[in-house]
Amino acid sequence: MTINSPADLIPLIAIITAVFGLLVWIIRAQISLSRQFEPNGGASIKDSLVRIEHDQRYLRDRLDTHIDQHDRGNK
Repeated sequence: MTINSPADLIPLIAIITAVFGLLVWIIRAQISLSRQFEPNGGASIKDSLVRIEHDQRYLRDRLDTHIDQHDRGNK
């Protein structure tokens, strides 16, 4: 590719700009996504999973207690 005039640089500059813009977008998206996996006081995916696990343990304990009460009543 030979550059005969400044107008020949326009497609090359456009491609470089597009690639750079795409890289910036990917980096920002990655940073935003990685923040979801760090606890932040309630709004992250990590915090939601911790709440779900806590609730599941609580319900399992209540169910176990309920079943134990019925087992004792049937003996």
